[in-house]
Amino acid sequence: MKETILTQNGELKETILIQNGKLDKLTKITQNLENKLNGIQQKMVQYEKMLNQLAEKKDKLRDEMVQKTNLLVFQLDRQEQYIRRENILIYGVEENKDNNDGEKVLFKIADELKIDLQDNVIQRVHRLGQKRRNKENPRPIIARFVSYKKRNEFLTNKRKSKISKEDSTSSFVKISHLYGTSY
Repeated sequence: MKETILTQNGELKETILIQNGKLDKLTKITQNLENKLNGIQQKMVQYEKMLNQLAEKKDKLRDEMVQKTNLLVFQLDRQEQYIRRENILIYGVEENKDNNDGEKVLFKIADELKIDLQDNVIQRVHRLGQKRRNKENPRPIIARFVSYKKRNEFLTNKRKSKISKEDSTSSFVKISHLYGTSY
């Protein structure tokens, strides 16, 4: 019986040693996995920092682009206004079937204002927008002069003139330049 106990004790010691070896291997594997996990977590922290930096750069670039876009829109608007300063609008002139009635109207108004208007002073004259079925509200006529000086001569003579709608053979209501000031 003593021998049996000693044999079993020896077997148990061997089993414990084998199990301890396996446990040591598992401990090493666990520590290795923990080290790898710590490395991954450190990399994740680095990546989060990089993502935050990239997000800040993106926001800064977006803000710069918005500022530049606003500046370009402002400059474009100024340029368009500078170009439009040679234009006048004529409102209230009845439309006829002739598509080139704008030039005729402009020359008729010039005659009434006693302005010597040459063909080479006018760059382009036409009606704005599509034809309307409603004849009560005719489309305005836009006239572009070759220079700001010629446009101002026209508007100055219009202001000096005492021609009213009732006196006029053309039925224009008002002439204005495109900045909204009415003459």
